[in-house]
Amino acid sequence: MRSLTPIQIIPIITMVIVALALTSHVAMAGTVTTINLTNTGLGDYTLAPLNSTTILLYYTPVAFGVSPSLEGYYITNCQFTPAPTPQATNVAEPELVRLPNGTLALMWLRVYGSFPNVTIILQEAIWHNGHWTSPINITHSGVVLSYTSDGEYIYIDYQAKPGLSYQDTRILVTTMSGVVLKTYNIPDVVSINAYDMNGALLLDNGSTAFINLRNGAVTPISQNLVAGVTNNGEYYTYNPQSHVLTIGGTRITIPGNYTGAYPIPFDNGYIIMAWGNIVSAFKWIEGSLTLLANLTGTGNWAYLEVDGAVAGNTAVIAFLDTYRMRLYVSIIPLNGESCTPSGISGAVTTTVAPVTVTTTVTVGNTTTVTKTTTVYVNTTITVPVNRTVTATVVRYVTTTVRAPASGVPIVIVAVIVAIVAVVVFLVTRRHYAW
Repeated sequence: MRSLTPIQIIPIITMVIVALALTSHVAMAGTVTTINLTNTGLGDYTLAPLNSTTILLYYTPVAFGVSPSLEGYYITNCQFTPAPTPQATNVAEPELVRLPNGTLALMWLRVYGSFPNVTIILQEAIWHNGHWTSPINITHSGVVLSYTSDGEYIYIDYQAKPGLSYQDTRILVTTMSGVVLKTYNIPDVVSINAYDMNGALLLDNGSTAFINLRNGAVTPISQNLVAGVTNNGEYYTYNPQSHVLTIGGTRITIPGNYTGAYPIPFDNGYIIMAWGNIVSAFKWIEGSLTLLANLTGTGNWAYLEVDGAVAGNTAVIAFLDTYRMRLYVSIIPLNGESCTPSGISGAVTTTVAPVTVTTTVTVGNTTTVTKTTTVYVNTTITVPVNRTVTATVVRYVTTTVRAPASGVPIVIVAVIVAIVAVVVFLVTRRHYAW
């Protein structure tokens, strides 16, 4: 062992910071949980707040040889509880909306026949005393290629004859009971997204156009832009080259090389989902953009359909990988707490949201403060039934500073030990295949 003279001594100060017993020098955010909910396929999904604490999620898993039906969950914080489903078979594209009187409605497409002689109608049920009413038909014939609703009107991409062509499409604006208010003959429409009479159309040549549903005026959009309508009625575009998200008259630059972005209205601002090599969630309020968490690891996440809802201090973000047809659900605590999911199975990724580390060290009469560092910890685990898994990851943050009085270098090493996930699934009377 080499001996050191006093002038050569380099003090090593090691601080072990545990996520469950933090010192006052560390501001630790909570963990974010992302669950891979489906692996076989999906006929789309929908989610909306049921009340101030709970979000309803419905989706239609698709398996070969099985008629697609709805599956649903109540999500309260990180607790998943099965939710009742309406009487529905051969289901696709469910959508939850809130009616003007505050009641929830659930709509979906009902498919009859086989390709190419297909009839697709739109059905609807109303939430009443914790259950869904019997379905009613909003349309009665033809093919609903796509639809959306803001709870006051339904906007339908429709063709009268059976089949799945787009040459003779028309856009219908109806009441929530199916009474047609407006009809616009616009050919080649693949899908529609709309709110408060503002809409965006995807055409079969891959281009997008905005539509004023009050008068039918159509405005083409540059093919280089991702475009749509938020669920508060604002047009938005995202430019992958400049990384600028435009919402109405607001321009927000998203840091990072993302190919798409989608704003979800929240608390006089937006939660912004961005995707490309990774999927990330940001919060934008009063002109300030904050990264909430990276929800996935690096991969091909360029083809997503994204939506989300907020109840209390929890944001639930769902994103469909349209390339692999897999549904992911992320639970993001907005108050810095941690999320340990229960009542659900699937591959679970937990992410420690940004951690601010500011360590103050006093040496003699000199005070030194480390630089502020952001740390992320990611791990993916597959959790069997009735099993507890704890994953621990260590990250080192090292800063070297010089004390002004003596000139002696001081090396400060912060060892961050994060309990990444303690995931417990309490499952009874049911066996899950992994």
